[in-house]
Amino acid sequence: MKVIGRHMALSSSGIIQSREVFKEKVEFDDANRAVTLVGIEGDVMDYFKSFKVTFQATPKGNGSLVKLTLEYEKLREEVPAPIKYHNMMVTMTKDIDAFLAKA
Repeated sequence: MKVIGRHMALSSSGIIQSREVFKEKVEFDDANRAVTLVGIEGDVMDYFKSFKVTFQATPKGNGSLVKLTLEYEKLREEVPAPIKYHNMMVTMTKDIDAFLAKA
């Protein structure tokens, strides 16, 4: 699956837009209510030897609590931590939550 999208984030200097390609393998773990995205190609792989994002849902009340885990290995020591990717995943989780709350 190839995902090409736009990510908009609010910063102290205004709105930042970026466009990146991320090709991933999706792994489902029904028993643990988890979905893992394993990066295989794209912009993120220019900086990281490995990149994996896991979303795990735990039932709580009438909904669920989602735990987001980012696992990565830098290609070079000077590569910064993937904060922008973390923020994008948090935003995506909030967007999914808002969508599900309307259903």
